[in-house]
Amino acid sequence: MSRLDVKRISFVPVLLLLMIFVHACGDGTETPEGRQSLMELLPRDGDISGWQRDGTFSEASNYTSLYDLIDGAADRFIDYGFVSSVFQNYRDESGLQIELRIYEMDSEVNARRIYDELVPASMIPWVDVVETGRIDNSAIAAYTVEFQYEEIFAQCVIYEKSDRSLEVDKLFASHVIDLIKAEES
Repeated sequence: MSRLDVKRISFVPVLLLLMIFVHACGDGTETPEGRQSLMELLPRDGDISGWQRDGTFSEASNYTSLYDLIDGAADRFIDYGFVSSVFQNYRDESGLQIELRIYEMDSEVNARRIYDELVPASMIPWVDVVETGRIDNSAIAAYTVEFQYEEIFAQCVIYEKSDRSLEVDKLFASHVIDLIKAEES
């Protein structure tokens, strides 16, 4: 047997081990067991009275696509076990807009860590539906309702600051929580 044949033979097991390692480590795209697609957590047209999707959704199923969506903030999510995310904009008849961002982390603990990490400058607790919910009221012309439930961290941003808009923002967040809970059934 020549030295070249020995090198070829020893290369095959190394390649096989490398493929097993890459498959076991993954690239951040796996979904925890039992979780449906995040797209199923997006309200459909009319689920919230008077609201329709505005454009198509954006999805991140790996680190590269997450960087494409949120660039500089991606590192925090990756550090805390990012799995996937989906973003969808909504609009009502008057032109009012909501941006819904749903992130799936690899565990409930890491979802809570990202929730704790991203504490806004000014907030009001929102525990009507979940224990880990808040309203970011630091923006001049927007409210953001954020929550963590199981391995999900979500943000609902409404681009108007009124009592009515805050109620709609909370309604969107509550709807997503209800959809998550329905998956458990």
